[in-house]
Amino acid sequence: MNDLLESMTDKKKLDDLLKNRKTGKTRKIDEEEMNTALKSYVKGQDHVIHDLSKLIRLQWGKVEREKPIASILFLGPTGTGKTELAKAMANYLFGDKNSMLRIDCPSHKQPHTISELIGVPTGYVGSSSGGKLTRPIINNPRQLVLFDEIDKADKSIFDFFLPMMGDGKLEEQGSKKIANFTESIIILTCNAEHEAVGKIQEQVIDNEEMVTAIKSHLADTKVFRPEILGRFDRVYVFKPLEGIIIAEISILKMMKLAKEYGLELRYVDPELIYETMIANDKTKAFGIRQLETTIGDKLGDPMYQAREAGAKKVRLDINSNGDLEINPAD
Repeated sequence: MNDLLESMTDKKKLDDLLKNRKTGKTRKIDEEEMNTALKSYVKGQDHVIHDLSKLIRLQWGKVEREKPIASILFLGPTGTGKTELAKAMANYLFGDKNSMLRIDCPSHKQPHTISELIGVPTGYVGSSSGGKLTRPIINNPRQLVLFDEIDKADKSIFDFFLPMMGDGKLEEQGSKKIANFTESIIILTCNAEHEAVGKIQEQVIDNEEMVTAIKSHLADTKVFRPEILGRFDRVYVFKPLEGIIIAEISILKMMKLAKEYGLELRYVDPELIYETMIANDKTKAFGIRQLETTIGDKLGDPMYQAREAGAKKVRLDINSNGDLEINPAD
């Protein structure tokens, strides 16, 4: 298990990969490098990452483009890595984790909030500031645009997707400026119908037939309009997380927490990993985000105390009494 930790702690190698990504106007993506970068952040979804890296390599390499680099739908239960993968892509492709424009769709449940995305007409208060979607793209078109939990937004939001995904353009109200999405990647995440989608995934082996069946189901249940589904370059179904994948994610979360406290985590007792997996099993209905909270509650104060005591590199041990200890590491 700690061989896994050792490989994950080689952050310098990953940082070098990200620093060496040329964002500029390069038309080349190293597919293998992209795979490595994305897998270091998202566990259990290799089937998505492999195809996604190939898709982006090919789309990114086009000299002329009349629509977004890619329009992608991420389906699956909450807490399976959909949003995390979008963040990792933005970081890798555009060289900055802040190069992601996130539209929090649950905040747009009411029809009147949808207009905020493209701005309000001239003469209304706030017309000069532009739309929450259009203005950031007008200012910087090289972004990943994430519509998180799209199924929770008012259905009128889909009116924007026809021109945005079809022609790569969207007009901002008021200014009449054009937001150009042809240098952007558009990703939608969706939790709706995930149980039904999961059953289709289990029953249909051929990937093309599976995606067609899922699209038909989403259209029949009116989660998406058929013309929107037809504009996606890919529809990816995320698998539920279990077993060794939970162990890997637990280690990643512990490493992240240690880094937040200015520490480098060098070793984790397998017993602690097992305890974390058990705790996650009890709260799995709330997704993997709950795991991060559980780890923070358990390790936050000990890590803070270790940092205050002057530690830099630490190990997490379970002593003979079954209690957690944070000790200095080489």
